Amino acid sequence: MNKRNVILTAVAVVALIAIIITSVIIIKKDDRKEKTERNYGISHIETNITSSGIEETKPEDAVPKKDQLIQNLEDKGYDIEYYDTVFDSDISCYRIYATKNNEFIDICYDLTEENAETAFYEYEKKYDKYYLMAMNGTFVYCISDKKVFKDAGFKSLANNGIQYINN
Repeated sequence: MNKRNVILTAVAVVALIAIIITSVIIIKKDDRKEKTERNYGISHIETNITSSGIEETKPEDAVPKKDQLIQNLEDKGYDIEYYDTVFDSDISCYRIYATKNNEFIDICYDLTEENAETAFYEYEKKYDKYYLMAMNGTFVYCISDKKVFKDAGFKSLANNGIQYINN
């Protein structure tokens, strides 16, 4: 082999190694990105088999009742604010916004089937960092993390509508 072939082979090997290293870095970088699971329609139906039979959490039962949610959040020390519209829109609802440190829940009760989806799109415009954002029937909510999800009293991720989960 002459000197020129050795140099060309070395350059090709170095280029190949650079391509492999770059590919590995890109793949690892994509793995670190937050992944959003997007569900439409009925999703996350949960069932448990007990000695009493099969227990199922239906989407409409996953969301705590208004009074229970408020009590749960008060018991956990959240600051709670109440509104009668979805942000600055004219969509009427009973909206609860509760915060504690950097955690939050923003939930609308008393929406109609006609305006729930519009309310959800308002939430999409407002929030970009969250654990869960959903339109579950006539409820719309955004929750910062799993701890708030538990503190508020949600029974499961069962949903009938639109649901974004950041894992």
